Amino acid sequence: MRAALVTTEKNPPALRRLQALGVRVQLQPPDRIQSLERDSTDLVYLVPSVLLLSPGWNEHRVRLARASRSYIVFGSELDTRGIMIAARDGAHDVLDAKADNDERWMTALEQAANAQALWWQLYGGQGEVDEEKLVGRSAAMKSLRESVQRLGPTDATVLLLGESGTGKERVAEAIHAAAGKGPFVPINCAALPADLLESELFGAEKGAFTGADRAKPGLVEEAAGGTLFLDEIGELPLALQPKLLRFLETRMARRVGSTKEYRATVRVLSASNRNLRTDAESGRFRLDLFYRLSEIILNAPPLRHHAEDIPDLARLFLRQAAVRVGKNFESLEPELIYKFQLHDWPGNVRELKQAIESMAFHYDGPIMRAAWWEQPPTRDARAAAATAAPVIYPGGMVGAAPNAGHTPGAMYPMSSYPSAPNSGGFPPSRRGRVALARRLLQENAEDLTWVAAQVGVHPTTLYRWRKSGKV
Repeated sequence: MRAALVTTEKNPPALRRLQALGVRVQLQPPDRIQSLERDSTDLVYLVPSVLLLSPGWNEHRVRLARASRSYIVFGSELDTRGIMIAARDGAHDVLDAKADNDERWMTALEQAANAQALWWQLYGGQGEVDEEKLVGRSAAMKSLRESVQRLGPTDATVLLLGESGTGKERVAEAIHAAAGKGPFVPINCAALPADLLESELFGAEKGAFTGADRAKPGLVEEAAGGTLFLDEIGELPLALQPKLLRFLETRMARRVGSTKEYRATVRVLSASNRNLRTDAESGRFRLDLFYRLSEIILNAPPLRHHAEDIPDLARLFLRQAAVRVGKNFESLEPELIYKFQLHDWPGNVRELKQAIESMAFHYDGPIMRAAWWEQPPTRDARAAAATAAPVIYPGGMVGAAPNAGHTPGAMYPMSSYPSAPNSGGFPPSRRGRVALARRLLQENAEDLTWVAAQVGVHPTTLYRWRKSGKV
């Protein structure tokens, strides 16, 4: 075990105590913080409480955060306010030189070292991620970046496929940036009514329809020399698909209400979260348009397939959220990153970003804590809840879904619930549901999804009840 005492003194009192505990100690001035490395995860920084009151503390605290260091604040006879300031500023623990014994000091040092080891394991000790690139060090993201670099300088028409929230527009922007020319003009084909989409794409002449009081250029004209990005292309109305097909083949278009065509040299990228080939084979999408759009197909991987990129993505979103809400957030607890990596993220990167922004709105920094985030049910848990037998109340009875440790089709009499209503066939009140949940958790405390299904509440509601001590 090693410790770095942040001090300008030559022989501080804490030095002798740590040496007596067998800790190898080095004295470190506040302006020289060693970055976390693979061979230095056992080096824990100890900061005297008086330093927190100095004018330069904010600068020192930022150095510790940027170095990914867990630090411990220590002092003599610390009051509640001092402890709260240390915790607010991101200290891993607070030690009292007089009140805490040697065992408490060693435990705190070991826990801080373990936190740093976990941090290194999750983050790999790498520096900040370049926000201008597609974030991620996984094989999937490296392959995607290589494809983007190869395709960028070409004029190939690229179709981006992937689940909702995987960052398909981000990939399109990266392809455009790799080309390095012209404007990037996006349009969401699902966001506009069918009768307006044509005029948005190709433009409209004055008087072409009610409200067209002047000529309006189309997005293909605005994107001339650059990139037109058609998001949610699978939602493009069938009636408009032949016109888009002709434009892709000839780069010629005609404004609504005009008899003259114009040429627009533009690269077209498109994206969809649907299986367009299946849609084309079933007649919901033109097969010839599908082939035109899909000269090259790139797949944006779902977040659950590259969970090793979550630490980098989380740090990026934390910085963005801090700017958006105007708060000081510098890092995330390793335990929070670990929880993030256990979740399957059905909403993908968009869901991760929303989760971090939500915590930034509700809490204050500088460290985003694991306790602030309640993990939603996983994909398997949602599927189990969806297939569970419904909670019914025939004759004052509640049906139970088949589950390990429970008898399939077992029935629980309503009279056995402390706050159950009469047997008139109505669901129990909130108080009755809480009492029912308490009793079922005593029988099977590990299966929250099953218990929630029996009580008739969402698993996250049951989790909050349990966390608050109601059950």
